[in-house]
Amino acid sequence: MDLELNGKIALVTAASKGIGLAVSRRLALEGAIVAINGRSQQTLQSAISDVRLPTGKLQAYVADLSSAAATAALVESVIVDHGRLDILILNTPGPPILPYMQTTLEIWSAAYDTLVRPCIQLAHAAAKQMVSQGGGAIVFLTSTWVKQPALGGALSSVMRSALSALSKQMAIELAPQGVRVNQVQPGATSTDRMKAIVGSKAAAHKTSTDEEMKRIIEQIPLGRWADPAEIADAVAFLVSSRSSFITGTALQVDGGAVRSTL
Repeated sequence: MDLELNGKIALVTAASKGIGLAVSRRLALEGAIVAINGRSQQTLQSAISDVRLPTGKLQAYVADLSSAAATAALVESVIVDHGRLDILILNTPGPPILPYMQTTLEIWSAAYDTLVRPCIQLAHAAAKQMVSQGGGAIVFLTSTWVKQPALGGALSSVMRSALSALSKQMAIELAPQGVRVNQVQPGATSTDRMKAIVGSKAAAHKTSTDEEMKRIIEQIPLGRWADPAEIADAVAFLVSSRSSFITGTALQVDGGAVRSTL
């Protein structure tokens, strides 16, 4: 299926590894020019080399999104270099895994500055550009914890729920201007983040990582974790013309783990 992304300009945040890098690779394979964001030039260049795509398909844009100033400059830099922005993928690193009663105001503030504030800034700047050029597509990468919170996931479920609400609000307001906004909610995925979660659970329960992995997989009807490429496939579909009548949706990619009917 041709997703008709050839020549599109995309920006993917937190894209030096994991789901962010998988999404970047998928969009580039479909013909997009992808600005991949991360905090380290060296890490981004290493990621670009590892992916092995034609020169220029993936381009490094260094910005530490914990800085409001750096965040503000990121979208502007992509637009200056390419003249437009067609796709924005808002991926963010996960916050610490902590029970609610072990959190502090400082920890909540740091989580907001890592997950929520950068997305508000980037989405606003990108939407402004997309409206001016006549259209575009934005995807928030949130989590199934928005729908089904997990023990230790207070910071993630609350912060990503805010992004879930923002995604829906933007979809309603921007649809008349041709800008579609959706979210993808990954379930357990084979990433460094997921391995850290398993490690935290093992430490808390005084078990092994193998035991904790088994417990997680037992709750997934498909019987395995996702590969990051499977999340990327869903994202690529949602930003393509093949989903032209889809906006404001939350797509779970979780192997059936969430039990709710909605």
